[in-house]
Amino acid sequence: MKNQAFISRRKKDVTDFLSILSNLSIAYGSIDFKHHLPNEYWGYTISDIKFKVEESTLRHISPAGFTNVEVIIDLDVESKISEWDKLNDPFSLLNFRSLIRGTNSKTGKVHYLGFHIDRHNGGKTNEIHPLYHLQYVQNSKIKPKEEFDHGETLQLDVPRMMHLPMELILGVSTILSNFSPSKYSKLIENRQFVNLCKDYQEKIWRPYFNSLENFWIKNPMEWDPKLNCPYLI
Repeated sequence: MKNQAFISRRKKDVTDFLSILSNLSIAYGSIDFKHHLPNEYWGYTISDIKFKVEESTLRHISPAGFTNVEVIIDLDVESKISEWDKLNDPFSLLNFRSLIRGTNSKTGKVHYLGFHIDRHNGGKTNEIHPLYHLQYVQNSKIKPKEEFDHGETLQLDVPRMMHLPMELILGVSTILSNFSPSKYSKLIENRQFVNLCKDYQEKIWRPYFNSLENFWIKNPMEWDPKLNCPYLI
């Protein structure tokens, strides 16, 4: 019963935030609350959160000729309930994917830019791999590799940069602040959003920063700072 009450609260947070977004004319495609997960876990997948990029933010863009650009966000989140109120890693799975898509008014050609913020699955790799990281990709599984036009760009695995964990509330608001500042200004005037944001910053970002700080102050804690920053020596 305790876990079910917790899951009900988290589901309400998600649906409340999606309702706030709808009042800003931001829609989404589908949502699944992952009822198949074991009782001690909760999570969700959300697809096709879409909004237009404001023209005022289209700076340093190449090639020229873009005025109609949109952001599409998909999320996949899982968390172990018992870790949520600890200063520990709150997620067992996190994948926050953003696709930026625009049609060039001069050529009619569609261009793409993608990036994701996700949680490393723990598999061994040759390169340094922060637990939560940001990585850019060009062809974000839009087309088969052999059909995607890379132009004069070179695509390969670039360094995975450390990044704060971001789920629906923290992630979408962060992306809005960059690509749709007018909607973000309205968002932060919403008291319900502010309360949600503060709560999720406390549960997600505070443990992350606390883990990094612990490398120097040596307080005992479960979350190994070298998982978040493997560059630490």
